[in-house]
Amino acid sequence: MLRHLLLAGLVALSSGLASVAAKADGVQVFARDGAAVTFPEGTLAAFDLAIAQGADGLRVDVYQTADGVQVIRTARNLAENTDAAALLPAPAPLKGEPAPVGRPIDLTFYSDYARLTATQPIAGRGTRFDGMFPAPILEDLLVLVERRKMERRRRISLLIVLHDTAIHAARGRPMEPRLLATLQKYRLTGSPDVMIGTSEPSSFARLGATGGNPRVFVLGPSTGRPGDAAQTGDRRSFGDYQTPDGLRAVRNFADAVLVDVLDVQGTYADGGTMPASTIVDDARGAGLRLFVGGFADAEDPVKPRREAIAMYRRIIDLGVDAIVTDEPARATAARRGGR
Repeated sequence: MLRHLLLAGLVALSSGLASVAAKADGVQVFARDGAAVTFPEGTLAAFDLAIAQGADGLRVDVYQTADGVQVIRTARNLAENTDAAALLPAPAPLKGEPAPVGRPIDLTFYSDYARLTATQPIAGRGTRFDGMFPAPILEDLLVLVERRKMERRRRISLLIVLHDTAIHAARGRPMEPRLLATLQKYRLTGSPDVMIGTSEPSSFARLGATGGNPRVFVLGPSTGRPGDAAQTGDRRSFGDYQTPDGLRAVRNFADAVLVDVLDVQGTYADGGTMPASTIVDDARGAGLRLFVGGFADAEDPVKPRREAIAMYRRIIDLGVDAIVTDEPARATAARRGGR
């Protein structure tokens, strides 16, 4: 109740404020689950730091619990980025393989999920904040963003990416109507600054008319298929969607695509840079905006500053619309021409 009262007041106040800061020219920088190099990903602390570092927007990965609460996490297996393994009982193996410890879809919020705290999932990054921050729900972030928009008097975009949508739909608890009801509740329906993303095309059909909220098709590895392929019978891979014909098909249900940086400009085994692909021009030709992510590297999680900024600069110079990264400070420095 307190959360709802606070947000209602924030929304009412912010609706009367005119934005005095226009969006930055050119490429936008979206913080993937916050400034996750510093704080555990998907925590309010990580999102708040990303805003302070100048991110134009936040990419938010949203899962849903068994009782329909939409939570912010970056992995289906909660043992990867929370203390679930210490708090929840280990499930029975599946086909002889260890099962994920605590999937959001199998947990109820108040009895299970609400007890969890976030941990750093990438080796080589600091763990001193492990166990300090709770794993938030989507509405917690909406409160934070509205507050920062008022305080800083600038626009802050959101890219809300839904996961496991086909599974929830099959279980009779589709995610899309719940998300749309949340956006309507907080007067965000139709906002061009609140984008809805998913990697499952059938999810866009369940969204129906979103009243102007842009849609982003999140492409996985080129050889993989969308998670709803078994239900829809669509045999296209994510790589198929990256072709000119595939991108034109995407334009029928989305306004933008989010692709991995290696699909835009990869590196050779010796570290040299591959020639850029044609996907930037192909997306433009299809009428789509192009977002580029996938900069985090589990084997080399934090590149030297000069090297990282040069990497972002190369992608910016290709003419993409947005960079999605968990180190927004360096991406914004690259946009400014820094070193």
